[in-house]
Amino acid sequence: MALAVLSSEALSLVSMLVLLVGVPLFVVAVIAVASGYIRFDAERHLEELEEGEGGESFETADAERDDNF
Repeated sequence: MALAVLSSEALSLVSMLVLLVGVPLFVVAVIAVASGYIRFDAERHLEELEEGEGGESFETADAERDDNF
């Protein structure tokens, strides 16, 4: 019922402001959630890779390999 009180020009102005502010905020929120998930997944995957099958991290494996040369 509150929308019936507004004139068509005021309603157009309000809808434009909602679109100008709401759509960019929604896009930023989606990007933030997606990048947060990607970061979380990458950290989890990196931890799994560092643990390896023998529990040996890549840094120590690289250091041992460099010592052999």
